[in-house]
Amino acid sequence: MNDSLKSVWISTGKNKSFCVTHRVRYSDTDKMDMVYHGAYVPMLEAARVETLREIGWVYSEMEKTGLLLPVVDLRLKYKMPARYDQILRIESHVLQCPTSRITFVFKITHNQDVLVEAEVTLAFVDSTTGRPHRAPDRLCEDLVKYGLIHS
Repeated sequence: MNDSLKSVWISTGKNKSFCVTHRVRYSDTDKMDMVYHGAYVPMLEAARVETLREIGWVYSEMEKTGLLLPVVDLRLKYKMPARYDQILRIESHVLQCPTSRITFVFKITHNQDVLVEAEVTLAFVDSTTGRPHRAPDRLCEDLVKYGLIHS
C-alpha cells in the first residue's frame, strides 16, 4: 500500500486534526477535467465517518442505540480544482462540543494547495420519534481527549 494513502493525525499545538486521503477517481471528474463539485460530498462523509471511528464512535453502533445523524447544513468553498489521479488529503476537526448538533470543519488539500474548505453540521435525532436528541456526553469527552475541538 502507498504510505501516502494512510490516515494520519496532525497536530497544531494543543489541537489535532484527523486526516484521510482520497485518490481522485476518473468518475469524480467532469467534462472540464476537474473534480465535479458534488463529488466532494462523499469525500467529506468518508472523512467524518473515519474521524469518528478513529476515536471509538462507529456510526452503525450509534444507530443501534437509536441515534441518527442527518446532515442539516453543508457549506463548501471551492478555491482550486482537483484533478484525476491526485491524492487529496482531507483534514477534519470539530468546532465545539456537540449539543444536539455537531459541526465538522474540513480542509481538502493537494500537496500544499488548499482546494476546498467545508463545514458540515449534523443533528442528533432519535430514530423512533425523529425528534432532536442531545449528543452523548462521552462524545464531547472523547473529542476533547483527542484534541479534535478547535474553538
